Amino acid sequence: MIQIELAREDVISINADVLVLKHAQSFYGADESVYLRLVQQGICDENDVCPQDGDTAFLATLGAIGAKHALFLGTPRLGKFSYREIRLFAQRAIEFLANERMPIETFATTVHGAGYGLDIEESFRSMILGFQQGLTSHPIATLKKIIFVERNTRRHEVLQAALGDVQLVLPAVSNANDVVPKGTVNKLIVTPPRKTVFVAMPFSENFEDVYQFGIYATVRRCGYVCEKVDESLYAGSIIDRITCGIQEAEFIIADLTEERPNVYLEVGYAWGLGKPVILIAREGQRLHFDLSHHKCLFYRTIARLSEQLERTIHDLFVQARS
Repeated sequence: MIQIELAREDVISINADVLVLKHAQSFYGADESVYLRLVQQGICDENDVCPQDGDTAFLATLGAIGAKHALFLGTPRLGKFSYREIRLFAQRAIEFLANERMPIETFATTVHGAGYGLDIEESFRSMILGFQQGLTSHPIATLKKIIFVERNTRRHEVLQAALGDVQLVLPAVSNANDVVPKGTVNKLIVTPPRKTVFVAMPFSENFEDVYQFGIYATVRRCGYVCEKVDESLYAGSIIDRITCGIQEAEFIIADLTEERPNVYLEVGYAWGLGKPVILIAREGQRLHFDLSHHKCLFYRTIARLSEQLERTIHDLFVQARS
């Protein structure tokens, strides 16, 4: 069986035979850190690890980072890199490593999406499914472990819980004709795609706990994928990402606290599309006259917000689709 582990560590120092990274036609986050280290150490030139969508760059790191080799897979730009593309990314990684016929026992990677608005649990499951599909058709007989690297404490906690839901191991296969055993991660294949909820709220660290514990965890419990865009992390056209997120969502949750213009704009856009919007705000927040006559969930504590929000989602949407 192939073990799946989580490491709360920096990708620069993770010990593995191969570190698998994306190149979304520019560098972001972990892949940028590795890229800069390899270039600074003289391992490669700037253009050596910039593969186009569908191409690859594979090189020995010669001790510049903890992993012995780095694999950069060219992907679409972030605006077009969603759950389907994440699954294909994982599948491509397995296929490439299998074709290299190297004695790979361990490879490491990161979970994509959290920095530009995707649901990290859904991204994680997409990667697991991609690895599973890749191993079914392109087995790697020597592979023993896949490590997901996440140094953010809260995200690591979320992934740790999600890891328990999808089982601790992937099936090891000895040839391409092997059938993946039942009872491992097959439920990921048969589970239909979850509907999406888009969250509009102030771009501020002060609201991170509100989002993570009051909104994100609640939306996930109700059976939805939860997405938002963080202006400080997202690279690319943030307006395009927001409008796309609203267009694809079943409904929107908008936190009107502090009367941020971006939130009011997103509410107006959602209403223009005929999308349902759940309004929330901290107690004491004054609402503009054009929203003051709409129902709003006022919260004093995160626990109270979670309770009210779960009841509202269940009454308006969960019961309606059951």
